[in-house]
Amino acid sequence: MNSTRITKSNCKLFIKFKFYKNIKRLKLKIFVFFSALLFSGCYSFEQGYGQVSLFLKQKPIETVIQENKETKDRIDKLKLVKPVLEYAKSEIGLTPGKSYQKYISLDSPYVSWIVQASDKRSLKLKTWWFPIVGKQPYLGFFDKDKALKQRELLISEGYDTVTGGVSAFSLLGYFPDPLYSSMLDQYSITEFIETLIHESVHRTIYVPNYYSFNENLADFIAKRATTQFLKLHPELNQDSNKYIEEYKKHREAQKKFQEYLLKVREELNNFYNIAQNNDEFKNESIFLSEREIKFNQISKDYKTFMNGVDIGTSYEYSFQKGKINNAVILGYSIYEAKQEPLEKALQNAGGNLKQMLKNLEVCLSKSPQDEADLWQKVEGCLISKEQIK
Repeated sequence: MNSTRITKSNCKLFIKFKFYKNIKRLKLKIFVFFSALLFSGCYSFEQGYGQVSLFLKQKPIETVIQENKETKDRIDKLKLVKPVLEYAKSEIGLTPGKSYQKYISLDSPYVSWIVQASDKRSLKLKTWWFPIVGKQPYLGFFDKDKALKQRELLISEGYDTVTGGVSAFSLLGYFPDPLYSSMLDQYSITEFIETLIHESVHRTIYVPNYYSFNENLADFIAKRATTQFLKLHPELNQDSNKYIEEYKKHREAQKKFQEYLLKVREELNNFYNIAQNNDEFKNESIFLSEREIKFNQISKDYKTFMNGVDIGTSYEYSFQKGKINNAVILGYSIYEAKQEPLEKALQNAGGNLKQMLKNLEVCLSKSPQDEADLWQKVEGCLISKEQIK
């Protein structure tokens, strides 16, 4: 897998900042080091200073609720933050810390933008290496124009690319996460609950270099915990279990989509294997022409396979004719690509999510040798209460 190492030699400037109430002192406390804690990207001084500016706009969520100046939809979701986090801590064993106690209203529908890239002749994401978090399959930017500029650079280097807006991300416990207005506006009630739990999982367990595991685990825990939370709060479901049914349909749609992605990846892997051994496909124009025919068929099959299942407009847009490429497919494939070992780990924990996380903390306390070793540790994770103590 192609991986670029981000260091001071090939990045403008990494920054780290400490937070002080006095803005003058804040400006003096910006110093070299901060590499990917805020997002998986290469941040210049200017971008880091932009993040500092965002943090200066923070307001306590309780104050925002009391002022009642935001829309009803935003206020309703803000009121859910406290009970969701209390549930996440007590019932699941997550450690959100002091996150999501502050709110930031954005002037944009997204808090940041990411760029992903893939090899044209195989389903392999390009990765970038950062201190602390290790390999990541995307670069993140607070400035959309810079994300688009990076995308053009990657295209010129011969990669498939995709760019998208991001509503939420985790600081992985290094700083308290604020709650951005994008998290409120881009998600339904049930998706918002799931996102709070998902990002809290990252703060609880995070294995550097293994982004696929980190996202699969957060997705696995969040989906099951969200269902549990909804069942424990009947006040949210007075209208004929509205949110439980809504979330059930949402999960079924995602499962259907993942089934389609698996089919697509198998077909493309077969195509790329054939192309690798076909002298005619060494000609780039012939290869890309044949590949485009394949992508157009994938777009056509998408509508047939999903058969009217509502998965969301962004999915439908990405799978339109002319939009599909390897980076698009792989970008959607990260989150639920490998759930079977996690299912086994949950079974080993007696079906208890909290016990499962405790088990994994022990099983993954030593760095895995590689990804295969990591998943083997996960699947075979069976810990006694004595070992946890």
